[in-house]
Amino acid sequence: CTVGSCWLFSSASRRVTVGLLLGSAARVQAFDNRVKEVKGPKTPGPQPSAVGIGDISGCKVAPNCFSCAPGVDEDHYLNPWQFLDGGVQGAMADLEQVLRAYPPGQSDIDGGGFEVKELDNSKGYIYAQFESLKKGYIDDVEFLVRPKGSGSSSGEVLVRSASRLGYLDLGVNAKRLNRISADLRSMGGRWIAPKITKALFPRYVNENR
Repeated sequence: CTVGSCWLFSSASRRVTVGLLLGSAARVQAFDNRVKEVKGPKTPGPQPSAVGIGDISGCKVAPNCFSCAPGVDEDHYLNPWQFLDGGVQGAMADLEQVLRAYPPGQSDIDGGGFEVKELDNSKGYIYAQFESLKKGYIDDVEFLVRPKGSGSSSGEVLVRSASRLGYLDLGVNAKRLNRISADLRSMGGRWIAPKITKALFPRYVNENR
């Protein structure tokens, strides 16, 4: 199958989960921007201790994570996105605009909606949670904006998108980041944020068929 068709899976089958799931209790409140309400138990999983603290962490061995953190292996390492002007505040504004406009359900993912949990302009840090429609799986997505140098109007964004539960994500994290990066690239040429492809991440694509 082609790269695109390999990742066209329903949200119902998006995660292969083995054994008991930690943090499987249903969340009391769903995200307001979900595409629809689906009754039944949810399995969000526990929020990792290294997530939501203002920095970007790495990935475990499972092919369900991308990260720009130093030391991440080649199967998971994502080159930092680049902004060419506007400074940290301009980059933060662009990221916030794109995130707020993100359409739940695009490419048959994130139908449970999303919520920006933290947006700290002083740190250049954004943390958001995205939810699958039927099972309520939560993925954690973080951005850390850094200038190239003191007073520079350009810089980079460290990105992390990862699933909390299971081994495979069936392309969900790639689809999400590809939508966000495409929207940034459309903003007047200020961004360099390459698409995730099979050529760049062969193991991820091959295992998530």
